[in-house]
Amino acid sequence: MKVKDKLALQFTFMFAVLLLMVLTGIYLFVEHNRVKTFFNKLDDRALTVAQFYLAEDNLSKESFTSVRKKFPQSLSNENIRIYNDRFKPQFIQEGTIRWDVNILKEIVSQKEVHLIQGNRQVTGIYYVDNSGNFIIVVSAIDINGYHDMHDLGLIMLFFFLASLIITFLMGSVFSRIALVPIVKITNNLKRIRSTSLDLRLPVNQKKTDEIDNLCLTINQLLEHLEQSFESQRSFISHASHELRTPITTILGEAEITLMKDRESDEYKSVLTNIIKEAERLDHIINSLMELIQTNAENVDFQNVRMDELLWEIKNELSGKANGNLINLIYNLPFDPSKYSLMANRALLFIGISNILKNAIKFSDNKEVECEIFCDISGINIIIRDFGIGIAQKDINNIFQPFFRAPNALNYSGYGIGLSLTHNIIRLHNGAIEVKSRINEGTQFHIVLPAYY
Repeated sequence: MKVKDKLALQFTFMFAVLLLMVLTGIYLFVEHNRVKTFFNKLDDRALTVAQFYLAEDNLSKESFTSVRKKFPQSLSNENIRIYNDRFKPQFIQEGTIRWDVNILKEIVSQKEVHLIQGNRQVTGIYYVDNSGNFIIVVSAIDINGYHDMHDLGLIMLFFFLASLIITFLMGSVFSRIALVPIVKITNNLKRIRSTSLDLRLPVNQKKTDEIDNLCLTINQLLEHLEQSFESQRSFISHASHELRTPITTILGEAEITLMKDRESDEYKSVLTNIIKEAERLDHIINSLMELIQTNAENVDFQNVRMDELLWEIKNELSGKANGNLINLIYNLPFDPSKYSLMANRALLFIGISNILKNAIKFSDNKEVECEIFCDISGINIIIRDFGIGIAQKDINNIFQPFFRAPNALNYSGYGIGLSLTHNIIRLHNGAIEVKSRINEGTQFHIVLPAYY
């Protein structure tokens, strides 16, 4: 069964329960009024009977004439009985209907009694007259009332069934309209393949409803998938080339050295080159493993205070004689939750420290500024250096694995650090922006969404 049909049925069921409760309440209310109204008619009839048989000498001529006119106007299946205070029938024989003495005693004690026996309603009154005290019992069947209630029940049943049909049809229409955004999401997702993971679902900038939140969540998932696929492609396309160079050097050095006997100094020189290339190979492999780690499933997320993390990074770099070159600038609110987020502490440490180390390296060990502040977009970290800068044509490529700008070739490195940082920031649903001018410096602006 389709979701729209389920929604229509659920809506119809809820409406049916509510409508049934309302119609049942109306029916019971009308039935109560019918019974009450007919008892009022029986009360009036019992008083008319008493006045007709017993009160001629107590009423004026006009009043008794009115009673005489009302007396023939009997009720449906009416039955009248009159008893004295010794429970003996008076004026009218009991016939087939006889009233129990206990009921007559109850009428005497309560002065007025209403009873329902089957579909017959009964009124009994205790009438005090100058000629004696009498019990008047009048019973009848409200045939017209029962007929009206039967018609009312049929009308209610018809409208109940008709309302359910109309409600189901309207529910189907509204559920189809309500599911239009889901259908659009499905159609957009059908266009996304492994070769087009850069496509994203449209999201309202104000993020007004649950659909926008769903699209945002799916986009974040696609972001992680794209990141993972890109890393795999980068690893395959670049790793073989970068790994082949030191391996070729090591093999070449070893083969040439073994071709003939050499002096011990030559062997030491060759071993030194082999060790250097092996260290280079080890560094590349470790960097590549870190790059892959940022795309692996990682559940080690915890609450991280960014002011503390930046201080830890500075302390770490101070052990490498770079700590005093980092000027931390805090512009933070009093509430720590505003600059805290759920993050992988180790990866975030690596990502930010990579930028700081590059800033120090490419500014020839000049002081680097690291500012942190909060705004509506989240936690902002701005890292500024005053070094060699990056050409505008190279800014879009600096996050590619193994890319190195021409003016950075004279500095040590392998072009993996910024790619690793970019993946880490994206892993935390953040963004990174770069502004730079040649020989004037570079600014990295990181924005991380805070969870508070």
